[in-house]
Amino acid sequence: SPSQVCGGSGSDDILDIIMRLVDAETCIISPPTFGMYKFLGALTKIKIIEVPRKPDFAVNVEAVVASIRANKCRLVMLPSPNNPTGTLLPNEDIRILCKEDALIVVDEAYADFAGCSADELLAEYPNLVVCRTFSKWAGLAGLRAGYALGDPALIERMLAIKQPYNVNVAAEAMARAALTHREKILVTVRSLGAELLKTIAFLETYKFLTPYPTHSNFVLCEVVGVNAAELHRYLRYKGILTRYFGTQGGQLQNNIRISAGRPQDTVRLIAALEAFAAERFNPAAAATLGELKGVDCLLFDMDGVLLDVSQSYRQAILDTAAHFGVTITGADIGAAKAKGGANNDWALTHRLVHEGKMGDDAAPTLEAVTAEFERRYQGADTGPGLKALERLLPSKKVLLQLKEKYKLAVVTGRPRSDCDFALNAFDLTDVFEVCTCMEDGIKPDAAPVTKALAALNCKTGILFGDTVDDCRAAVAAGISAIGVVAPGHSVKADTAVLCGAGAEAVLSEGMAELTALL
Repeated sequence: SPSQVCGGSGSDDILDIIMRLVDAETCIISPPTFGMYKFLGALTKIKIIEVPRKPDFAVNVEAVVASIRANKCRLVMLPSPNNPTGTLLPNEDIRILCKEDALIVVDEAYADFAGCSADELLAEYPNLVVCRTFSKWAGLAGLRAGYALGDPALIERMLAIKQPYNVNVAAEAMARAALTHREKILVTVRSLGAELLKTIAFLETYKFLTPYPTHSNFVLCEVVGVNAAELHRYLRYKGILTRYFGTQGGQLQNNIRISAGRPQDTVRLIAALEAFAAERFNPAAAATLGELKGVDCLLFDMDGVLLDVSQSYRQAILDTAAHFGVTITGADIGAAKAKGGANNDWALTHRLVHEGKMGDDAAPTLEAVTAEFERRYQGADTGPGLKALERLLPSKKVLLQLKEKYKLAVVTGRPRSDCDFALNAFDLTDVFEVCTCMEDGIKPDAAPVTKALAALNCKTGILFGDTVDDCRAAVAAGISAIGVVAPGHSVKADTAVLCGAGAEAVLSEGMAELTALL
């Protein structure tokens, strides 16, 4: 009945009204979940208590009940289906929660895709509120229209404190129209469901994604073997938008969320994912790598292997040269790296500048070039340096799995301070036991490799590198060299150059083939 309904400017507005009305000291949520609950809690100065979900993302009802009692909590907010996992909160679990002395808010923004609702429980439990929106099923997100269903006494109080005229005329008119034509709109809802099933059927066979069960118009997928942020970035480059959450709302850094679209969107998504797999996994290289499982340790170069430095170190070379009046290109840097003897970027920049000056007496010293390079890379008081643009390339999860079987080390031409910064920035300090840096020697000299082997107390190993200097250093140290295609590089060209320098195989950008060592 009308006495059970409170309208609002989207369900977010409804959630805000509820938080202000209850004015509780605490509110329980169950991450990973919708980020608006924490945001509204901060605005209303309500302490958010997080009760983590189970490994399958189901709400841990027993733990929520225990937290309600232990904290004397009067407010619980749980979505069903959950965003971003698509997990349903069954009505039998809602019944259990409603028996507690707390207001139970069930956020049903995606309920129309699930085909079920907690609204059938409203007559039994006066402490239950169901929030709905027109943003999803009706496609009216930009107009902001939502509502709460609840006990008349509670709804009366919500109406008393909400802002006057908070639902605009256009939103109200479109919401009414959506209700009038609900059955026609649900044809689209069912179509999205059919497309999602097609998508999930493909994902269940796809090498790099494992879909979770879902009751919504999207599916959350664990990214396996590759970096989730990199896959998200690749799809965006192809014109396909997915959601990458990182640690937002829970530990989702290895996941992306894919929403259902039109039939042609499904075709484009599948084509892009297949292209990614073709570009980022070399079966022959993986087979070669698999034959090396018996080694004691794995050594990784940093730049171009662990990290994308195309916008940091490489850009610093270009910008520094330009500062001294010399124009060089990425191809010039690549050609110099391919010749070898170019693992020190300060010295390489100095050399390229001098070649550009062609004997000009005004050519800068190595010290002057290094200072300008560092100013750009490290940053200054005016802003962050180019190092802030670096990105992790491989899957951290795979690196941690490798750590369980092998001793790991970094062998880089970076100064130790830059190496330490990168390891801290990407939370890799506990992954690698040893780091040898510029101060320990510069590849192709074998010294930094042999020092790493000695520090690890290992005799056999693999060095993963993206330059001929990396491969030559590995061969000189008596271990296997495996090449890696750096971001933006030609697979064909890099394979020829690196194999010519002693690489036994060349892995794709991001090293998805590393799983062959597990």
